[in-house]
Amino acid sequence: MTELARGKIVDGAPALPEAELRTRLAALPGWSLAADGKSIRREWRFKSFKAAAQLANLAAWQAEAANHHPDIVFGWGFASVTFSTHSAGGVTMNDLVMAARLDAVAD
Repeated sequence: MTELARGKIVDGAPALPEAELRTRLAALPGWSLAADGKSIRREWRFKSFKAAAQLANLAAWQAEAANHHPDIVFGWGFASVTFSTHSAGGVTMNDLVMAARLDAVAD
């Protein structure tokens, strides 16, 4: 597990400035910044619906445990997870921590 994945989820975390966000996002292969700069997203490809559902469930359980919930979309052969902190109006360290935690169990 990476140092980022061990980070704490903090209430009221502010949105990261774009330059800092891009630098930190480089440490999360597969994750990309939305065109509007307000969310990060990663998509996984699978050979079955079951595998996609398992990834979606992993993301959901981690989110519930941390009380920081992403948007999850899945179907046959794919799952995508999008993190954003709506109250901050963009991406916070909480979103990056959650992405790193998901990577730690999904890859």
